[in-house]
Amino acid sequence: MCGLIVVRALSAAADLHQRASRALASLARRGPDAEGLLMVETAPPTLLGHRRLAILDTSSAAEQPMRCPVSGTVLVFNGAIYNFVELRDELRALGCVFVTDGDTEVLLHGWRVWGEGLFSRCNGMWAVVVWDAPSGDLVYCRDRLGVKPLYLHHDGQQMVLASEISAIAQMLGGYPAPNPEKLFDFLLTGFSEQGTATFFQGVRAVPPGVVGRMSRAGRFSQAPYHQWPEPGGAKPLSSLELQGLVEDAVHLRLQADVPVASLLSGGLDSSIITQVALNASQQPRQRLDAAFTYGYRDAEQVGFDESARAALFMAEAGHGDRHHVLRFVPIPAADELMNLVTVQGEPFSTPSALASFRTYRAIAEQGVKVVLSGEGADELFGGYSARYHSVAARDELWSGQLVQVAHRLRQRTFPVSLLFNRLVWDLPLALIGPLLRRHRPSVGVMSAGLWESQQQRLAMVRQRMSSPLEQRMREDQLDNLLPMALRMADRNSMSAGIELRSPFMDHRLVERAFRTPALERIGAGLSKALLRDAFKGRLPDRLVTTPKSTGFGHAEQFLVTQLPWRELLEGLPPELNDFIDLNALRRHLARPQCHSTLWLALSVALWYRSIYA
Repeated sequence: MCGLIVVRALSAAADLHQRASRALASLARRGPDAEGLLMVETAPPTLLGHRRLAILDTSSAAEQPMRCPVSGTVLVFNGAIYNFVELRDELRALGCVFVTDGDTEVLLHGWRVWGEGLFSRCNGMWAVVVWDAPSGDLVYCRDRLGVKPLYLHHDGQQMVLASEISAIAQMLGGYPAPNPEKLFDFLLTGFSEQGTATFFQGVRAVPPGVVGRMSRAGRFSQAPYHQWPEPGGAKPLSSLELQGLVEDAVHLRLQADVPVASLLSGGLDSSIITQVALNASQQPRQRLDAAFTYGYRDAEQVGFDESARAALFMAEAGHGDRHHVLRFVPIPAADELMNLVTVQGEPFSTPSALASFRTYRAIAEQGVKVVLSGEGADELFGGYSARYHSVAARDELWSGQLVQVAHRLRQRTFPVSLLFNRLVWDLPLALIGPLLRRHRPSVGVMSAGLWESQQQRLAMVRQRMSSPLEQRMREDQLDNLLPMALRMADRNSMSAGIELRSPFMDHRLVERAFRTPALERIGAGLSKALLRDAFKGRLPDRLVTTPKSTGFGHAEQFLVTQLPWRELLEGLPPELNDFIDLNALRRHLARPQCHSTLWLALSVALWYRSIYA
């Protein structure tokens, strides 16, 4: 788990090495254990840089950039290959000799033997860049779900690949201009990771599940190495199969030569992961050392505090000594909030991200470097019951299944108002626009110039928002909710030098879930019915049969007006008014109650302050 930067200069660049060193320094928090910068070719000049967070084989022999002794190929890698032991055995049988006990060298030899076929063999999370010595090509690739970030900027003079946009900005001598289309979409929907566009013009994310190439002459090509299956075509995922896949995914992600902990919220997903990890072997590379829970110091936040539930779970499991509760006040100081904004690097959808930002720092202070989390379970198994049941009711309404709609309304898993919200997106565009401007504050405070210049995007957004349940869940996993959660989790964890591993992101589990109808995964009453059924009898009944009413950082999500926004909205560059009506934003925030979407506009303003002020 690390940070990387790769620069290929297509024209003369006298200060290339100096700028690359500054760019690599901007990624220091992602890899505090070692640093490497290597020039591998003079025509065109190509630099590969790496900041290391040592997890597997912490010796200096495993540092990067790493060069293949046979071919001369050089590789930099951010992530973890969980099945590296099995791949290494295959490669040894083919004659490869290994001098380290980690996963980076496996990728290096795997590339020499299998080429692009390497990536479909890997189970893990990765962003990897290979300078292929025989061809001179730069090859870059992300994992199937894009758990690990990789960004690209190419202006005809140089191509830069980096783990974070801040490193690209160092290479360019400043941040590119804001991307109006991305800002419009974010203020409208709250989604920040759809497609490959970023909030900066000319910077895009490398797509997950593809292999990209840049030749010596600067020609680009791209091809997928993975395709996600459509529903059907195979037997749906059973509870027993699901249990086995989750257990194997957790066991694989325990592998580390440093302490491993879990995030334990007190809910279903984190309890499953923690229990499976606690029951694993206690041998090296198979042990869970601790579980951490986020809690509040103030009594008024007791309704959001799950630490008592988490403590009871650990005590009943016989591991109360491994449980740690981290307590905070929900309202951050201005400096802490701006630190979070700076770490994220782009606008983000919820202030609840503050909870994990704080938690990872506190965990790192305890000497832990690897954390298991439950990211992905809600999107994969329909944990957001109000979101998905209301979409199902809308689909049933339009197909004439009125009895089924009435049945869903009686179950009260979502408010009727949410159903109306879904139906609004089926209205003509001429009606949708004024409704959004009037009733959605993040859209209402959008500048008139931005709103008018991006009207063509409203039709694209409307099409996505009108998609049926099956497609909505798939989009949430691949293009909406999960990529957004993964980005926030990566930036927050890596800012503390923590490697975050998510067993529910195992590609085998995701593939099997995609072949299972959405409503079978969600269930009619409680959400995540398939997951609950898989661990019935393995967990306390209260976790399996009770809906979860709170979440990680839940209190912060509802305290937007109490954030220190007044001082942070002063002295902002006047150009921000091209995107946000700051006076309108201040008026909304000054009211006692505010709509949850107002955070989206505040997030844009704070991001602009952190980048351009």
